[in-house]
Amino acid sequence: LLRKFGEERRREGQNVTFKRADSMPFYDSDPHRTVLQMPKKMFAVAASDLMSTAAEIDEEYPRTRHDNSMSDKSEVSWPKHAAGQIPAILLLCLLNLMISIPFGVSYFPIGWRADSGELDSENSSGSEDVVDGVFPVTGKEALGIRMFLFSTFVGQVMFTFASKFKNPASCQMVENVPFCHSLAYIVIAEQGYGLEALSTLFFLFGLSSLLVGFVFYLLGRLEMGRVIYFFPSHVLLGCIAGIGIFMSTTAIEVTTDEPFSFDMEGLKGCIEKSYLLGVVVLFEVVLRVLMCITKEKGKPRFPLLPPIYFCLITPIFYLVTLLSGTPFSAIKDAGYFFPSPDICDPNDDGECVRQTILSSIFNEDVWTIWRVVNFSTISWIAVAKSIPTMMSLIAFSLIHVPINIPAFAISTNVEADFNAELVAHGYSNAFAGLFGGLQNYMTYGGSILYAKAGGEGKGSSLAVSIGTAAFFFVGPSIASYIPRCMAGTLLLHIGIDLLLEGVCDSYGNFDWLEYGGIWFITIIMTIYGMTAALLAGIASALSVYAAQSVSYQNPVRRTITARSLRSSSWNRPTEAASILDSNEIGRKKILIIQLQGHLFFGNVAQLTDNIKATLEQKKGTPAEPWIVIIDFTLVLGMDSSAAQAIGKLKDTMRKRFHIDVAIFVSGSRDGFPCKYDLSHELSCPADPADQDTINEEAALLFGGEAKMEKINTPANLVHTPRLIRSSRDTGLPIPQNLVCDSLDSALIFAENVLIARKNPCLLKDIAEFREPLTKSNNEGEFYSSDEEKRSAIIFLSNLCPGESLADVEQLFSLFKREVYNENEIIWRQGSVSDSAKLLVKGRLLSLLENEEGTLEQIPTGAMLGELGLVKGIDRLNTVQCVSDGAVLYSLDREDWDVLKRDNPRIARFIDMIIVNYLSHRIQHVNSRVFETKYLPV
Repeated sequence: LLRKFGEERRREGQNVTFKRADSMPFYDSDPHRTVLQMPKKMFAVAASDLMSTAAEIDEEYPRTRHDNSMSDKSEVSWPKHAAGQIPAILLLCLLNLMISIPFGVSYFPIGWRADSGELDSENSSGSEDVVDGVFPVTGKEALGIRMFLFSTFVGQVMFTFASKFKNPASCQMVENVPFCHSLAYIVIAEQGYGLEALSTLFFLFGLSSLLVGFVFYLLGRLEMGRVIYFFPSHVLLGCIAGIGIFMSTTAIEVTTDEPFSFDMEGLKGCIEKSYLLGVVVLFEVVLRVLMCITKEKGKPRFPLLPPIYFCLITPIFYLVTLLSGTPFSAIKDAGYFFPSPDICDPNDDGECVRQTILSSIFNEDVWTIWRVVNFSTISWIAVAKSIPTMMSLIAFSLIHVPINIPAFAISTNVEADFNAELVAHGYSNAFAGLFGGLQNYMTYGGSILYAKAGGEGKGSSLAVSIGTAAFFFVGPSIASYIPRCMAGTLLLHIGIDLLLEGVCDSYGNFDWLEYGGIWFITIIMTIYGMTAALLAGIASALSVYAAQSVSYQNPVRRTITARSLRSSSWNRPTEAASILDSNEIGRKKILIIQLQGHLFFGNVAQLTDNIKATLEQKKGTPAEPWIVIIDFTLVLGMDSSAAQAIGKLKDTMRKRFHIDVAIFVSGSRDGFPCKYDLSHELSCPADPADQDTINEEAALLFGGEAKMEKINTPANLVHTPRLIRSSRDTGLPIPQNLVCDSLDSALIFAENVLIARKNPCLLKDIAEFREPLTKSNNEGEFYSSDEEKRSAIIFLSNLCPGESLADVEQLFSLFKREVYNENEIIWRQGSVSDSAKLLVKGRLLSLLENEEGTLEQIPTGAMLGELGLVKGIDRLNTVQCVSDGAVLYSLDREDWDVLKRDNPRIARFIDMIIVNYLSHRIQHVNSRVFETKYLPV
């Protein structure tokens, strides 16, 4: 089945590789796993070291793509894959049950008591200030737990089929608990504490969920999901860190069964319940130690250690209790377990008799959620008074999804369709509201924990739904048998990792203003809550915008093909030139996109959309590019959000538009103008152990001059890339992604790729002409061979296109061979021009002595000094040998004067070389005015 799936995707043009679920780490400290250190590091949440498992699109193991011998293994891997899902399913179901207990018992005001009292429930009245009455049905806490689980169940089913994510996890929108209390106060004030009030309240719960679902659906259908792109990365990280602190405090509250606050009262409560908190801290410390000692080369050896560890906490606690000989009743009275829910049947004396788990399933109280609503008893006055509160609830519900979806998309390295996710949230809330349920959403912490534990696919998600539905019946009874330390350890572990991801792992990946904004948002959220944190995030984003953006301008300066914007390598062989001039396979297949200005979260969406639209327009047409060059030379600065988007654009161009090679021009040897190491991510660097092989193979595409000097990278490259075989076979291994420090080097490489695709031997022949020099004796003299003269004649012929070989040889007969050693000066600026020279072997450097840093390498096969020879002007530059040795053939002034007198037709060749060179030079400079580099040679 896996092989069939892969074959179908390959026919659609996608490269698919299946990885065994048991071979992928659950926790991984690789810094490239999420989006802040691209390609993946923007927000990994439930644990700082999590990596996804199972099938994923990847180019890392190309040998497995067409290997039919894997079919038997694929069939065997299904049971293994299913078995690998079990811990994730159990973990998420238990997490739902654990969260349902503290939040489920808090949906109704504390004063609306579950036990009997002296007040008359029919006649009592209440207000928001004073609520003191009897809850009209039995099992108030059990009812709340089931309300949570039902909303979570509906959301899980809807997200399974409507969400584009492979591993969404639903959760009741617990942030709306205060609104539940506000609605209860309004209803109690109108109808008291009786069953009529509960009927109106559940109607309001369902109505508010329907309205929330309608708004979500409308936003998705109107394609307003692009608003998500305006959430900067550091704002999301600040919210994530704040959520981490919230999760940690929730762990304390769940463990101690008391509210926690950051003051002396909160500290005093922790000290008083230290015997409960100590167990949680001990379990967390043991897990951290196990994770550290089981790492191998920075990566975990046992991927499922954390989820299995969480599942084992309960049996370990029971075992320790049994071995210690402590009575279970004493442990329960001490607060180590959750209290038993109020599920009971009155006996003949009116006393409460505890139900068994089995009897609770068939008890009529299970269906209270749907039995309590009676439209004839609904107070429409209370409904009208509740409208402002419901409007606030809707607005507050919309806050969380724009945070959860982009954060989860970044953590799992998925390009999410936000509009589709908004529609999915519309369905989930609408269906929950139809049956009187509360609001729900795709939870970030639960989804990332579920994904990184190995959970994915519709089957696994449906299993979570079934498990949640089962807990709907038995959960209230099971909850009392689960120790608090299980929930406390799980919540504390997630909270600590969320906090570390937000404020620690992001350190060094943002500038000081962005990183300060992360701390600012985290502190504001901790003290004042989510709404205040989003306001702080807006203020932080505006500050970053003001600091990093001088003025707004279109980030795309121009889009042009290499037919108009050519490289400086103009003296190519005739056959190579004909390939590059072809409309079908030539320079027209190279697309250059030049960027400008500041790239930040406010315009990066426009940038990526423009590039995608351009590629989409050319897709399937004769103008469809094979190579795309994105030039950042004129980009003044980038924030981390823009860097992240560029990293994802690289994968989109390859997978969606089938671009063979994507070349990114940094414009500087120091890399891109941002704190984030974008060069490393875009170039997909190769393993250092393979550098020698890579450089040797890449030398042809890099002009045969990939000599290593002090750095382990070919000239003009920021990183040595990983090489693969192109889908359009060139016969040579080429990198899919490349980072060059100049546009010219990128164009030369792209042109070489086109030549290699048509005729790889042509590049090899050119490279042979540029072989290093060999010495003939101890005095340092170099060999003068027939091969060398043949190379010189070919180079001279390339400079005289259309002329016969006999005429070229006649011209070459006047040239005299010269040899120069390393660092030797060929001529100095201002000296007399007495010759023109042809560089056959070696490397020369042209520089202007009065302008430090203005230099240019002279390529092999170029002629230099011809303008001074013809016009009689002094040398305009200094030329120096920078290789071990260089061989030049020189035409001196005496021979030139004789040639002009005796054979002016042949002498005209030199004139045409000057014309062609100047024509090329003018075109080259006009196309690159921003480079401000012009050296007369």
